[in-house]
Amino acid sequence: MDDLYAICLMTGASGKDATALYADPKLIGHIYAAPYVVLNGCISYVAEDQEGVLGYAVGAPDTRTFERLLETDWWPRLRPAYPNPTGDRNTWSPDELRARMIHHPQPVPNDIVGDYPAHIHMNLLPRARGKGVGTRLLEAWMETARAENVPAVHAGVGASNQSGLKFWSARGFRSVRTDPANGSNGTIWTGRFL
Repeated sequence: MDDLYAICLMTGASGKDATALYADPKLIGHIYAAPYVVLNGCISYVAEDQEGVLGYAVGAPDTRTFERLLETDWWPRLRPAYPNPTGDRNTWSPDELRARMIHHPQPVPNDIVGDYPAHIHMNLLPRARGKGVGTRLLEAWMETARAENVPAVHAGVGASNQSGLKFWSARGFRSVRTDPANGSNGTIWTGRFL
């Protein structure tokens, strides 16, 4: 679990290291990594080498079910530790912006979930990139999703994460919606039928 938190932080700035952005090194992992390992019904894979865990693919076969589980079994235990920020949003720190996500999670848009009900997050340390690790993680994840009769999957990619967009596009994910108001720099929703 510590490795997942660390990788999430070290890739949390559109694929680059976000360590300098956050006072709490686990905050971003509370949102994008840990619940997929803790909550029932998720699909999670890690890749390891001699140095340890170097990447992961985590997600949920049913996004709406996962969102409900977050609300009943995950966010309530985090909310006391991360106060809901107040005041001018333009002055909030990255920690405060993420804390707001814990108190006011935004559901994935209906048009995305309607066509692509599952979702996936994948993060790789630099030493894993360009070596086929991401492709193998994705294939393992999709094989499990297919076995669970998942028809399609989506991935939200930060609009400024060009390498991430290239990765998903090269693996059959097509851009299905751009949401400039979502996330730090906007989100490009990509999807693929399984």
